[in-house]
Amino acid sequence: MRDRAVWAAFLLPALAVYALFLIYPVIQSGVLSFTSWAGPGRAATVVGLENYTELLADPVFWRAMGNTALLLFVSIVIQLPIGLGLALIVATAARAKRFWRAIYFIPTLMSTVAIAILWRLIYSPDFGIINGFLRAVGLGDLAQGWLGQSSTALAAVLATNIWQWAPFYMVIYLAALAGINGEVYEAAALDGATPWQRFWYVTLPLLKPVLITTSILSLAGSIKAFDLVYIMTGGGPSSSTELLATYMFRQGFDNYRLGYASTIAVVMFLITFVLTVLVIVQSNRRNHADEMRGAK
Repeated sequence: MRDRAVWAAFLLPALAVYALFLIYPVIQSGVLSFTSWAGPGRAATVVGLENYTELLADPVFWRAMGNTALLLFVSIVIQLPIGLGLALIVATAARAKRFWRAIYFIPTLMSTVAIAILWRLIYSPDFGIINGFLRAVGLGDLAQGWLGQSSTALAAVLATNIWQWAPFYMVIYLAALAGINGEVYEAAALDGATPWQRFWYVTLPLLKPVLITTSILSLAGSIKAFDLVYIMTGGGPSSSTELLATYMFRQGFDNYRLGYASTIAVVMFLITFVLTVLVIVQSNRRNHADEMRGAK
């Protein structure tokens, strides 16, 4: 009992902070999603499922949902492999590993506000680097307002997001690669395995737990992505770059519909929770199947 009291004494402060800043807001958002509330000083009116009904018929919400799903897809299919590729390059570098690691990691060290402003200047139609380069090489006809038109704005934002966060995953993969015993690669090389076969049959299986972790991190980060898009485009033009988080913010703090914004927040939480559980369950099933095959 005394040991349990000591454990509780150490855990309670952290649990109190966790409950105050995470559990309580989640519960409060769920309650507010059934109300119509314009903010502090205004009375909240219970509207039942009206917010959810409106949300299902809201075309901007579904566009934001589609853009968020595309961001998640790009993050897992493009961003994570780039991070792994950078990690492999740095890990196998013959010299100056620390230098290249620092160079690649610079985007993640920068604040998102600075990155958004930097890339807004790069994409500028008048004096941006991209259009300036196109004009310099005689391709001025391809110069355009990258963030000012619906056809290119989302792709421009996604490219910036990849540039910012791929180095973050690179560091995680570097740490995982450093934990792999070099004797495994030596044994594979002695068996005649090519570099590609060593990567596919040795490196990837040993990185599976880290790959699952980075997938979950990418999933959560994509669904709650806000600051980069909000500063670069504000969700425009014509909601072409609207994400769930930016749409929730605009509904809550621009339109003073905090009940409706809470409904979007609840949907974001449920999506993240369900997808995370699915990833973990699927991972556990595969691990169990691998263990069964190993036992046989």
